[in-house]
Amino acid sequence: MNKVNTLCAAVLLFLSTASFAQVQFKLAFSQETGRYTVSIVPMATYSNPQNITGTGQVTIKVPTNNFDPVDIVDHLTGMHWEANARNNAPTESPEFDYISFGLIIQGIAFPEYQAGVEMPLFSFQNAYGCNGAITIVDNFADEFMPPNSQNANIGNALTILGAGGDAYGGIVGSPVCNCDPNAVLSAKEEVGLTSFKIFPNPASDFINIKVDWAGVADDATIQIMDATGKQVKTAPMDLNKGKNNQKLQVSDLVPGSYLVYLSGGDWKIGLDRFSKH
Repeated sequence: MNKVNTLCAAVLLFLSTASFAQVQFKLAFSQETGRYTVSIVPMATYSNPQNITGTGQVTIKVPTNNFDPVDIVDHLTGMHWEANARNNAPTESPEFDYISFGLIIQGIAFPEYQAGVEMPLFSFQNAYGCNGAITIVDNFADEFMPPNSQNANIGNALTILGAGGDAYGGIVGSPVCNCDPNAVLSAKEEVGLTSFKIFPNPASDFINIKVDWAGVADDATIQIMDATGKQVKTAPMDLNKGKNNQKLQVSDLVPGSYLVYLSGGDWKIGLDRFSKH
């Protein structure tokens, strides 16, 4: 999907296969301009040459047959985004279409990544006007993530040299974005997760799960899934407004890669992955 020159390909090949989650993605809508904006929030600062960026992708989930991104405007010098793939009404999620934007770079880019500073990547409009909520795909939780029925390569990614490869680190706030200011959000859309952190990574004996919660207090559950999607551990987590921390023993898990989910009565959010030594 993404074009990259020979130099950038060589740089990326040199990177370790380990992925460090260091950039969060965000989707927002402006009532004033009528435009959607995709941004990132780096969790680390990268200086030259650690800020070398090669490939990227963003996937949104939209109401089927009612969304076509037009007037795409780039916001970072040297980084051009195109809506270059579409998967309509897949079996896994038949009420939605998936639209992927690919990063096109002639050479390599050197964005100024500053920890905690939001960086708009690109913005666009819907050719059909306001047609309800759209969602930026959550790589850890969306039902259409590969492998899927259409052999589609969807999801969000951004390769940064200093991040060791793909720097995807989840979604900032709610993944749902509604152009209708009077829309009533579902319980899932009202989930109050604002940020999170899982450490140490890799882990040997335990992991700490830190969650910043802006919603009402809730009884949640931590779920750990292995690489095959099998649930291998659960633990309760009491969420209170503000900062929450849970320490979870993982010494009994076999070495490998695991995904961490946080769920409530009618919602579920993929947080991050970690490796167990």
